[in-house]
Amino acid sequence: MKIWVAVLAIIGGLAGLASGFVVTAFGTGFGENDMANDGATVFWLSALAIFMGFLSWKFHKIGGIALMLIAIYGFFANGLFFIVAFIFLLLAGILAFRIKQTPKPDMTSV
Repeated sequence: MKIWVAVLAIIGGLAGLASGFVVTAFGTGFGENDMANDGATVFWLSALAIFMGFLSWKFHKIGGIALMLIAIYGFFANGLFFIVAFIFLLLAGILAFRIKQTPKPDMTSV
């Protein structure tokens, strides 16, 4: 389960990086500063999402909530350009809550 969270976060993050770059480029090209700023914000949040996918191995709830918040913000900021990234990041955030904690072996009974 851990591996799937990281894989989905990487795929979603890469799709978000592409989405953020495209929206930033079009916003700059058409002279829309707000569009360019939103695209740049989503670009950097998508880079953070890749990191959060691996961080969720240790901190399940924080990583899952962060991935879902990035997915929702990116969808509202970039719209349909972000739909692929939204799906993968949302799935990664949901799966992060399902990671089971492995118990540490008890070394006192040896």
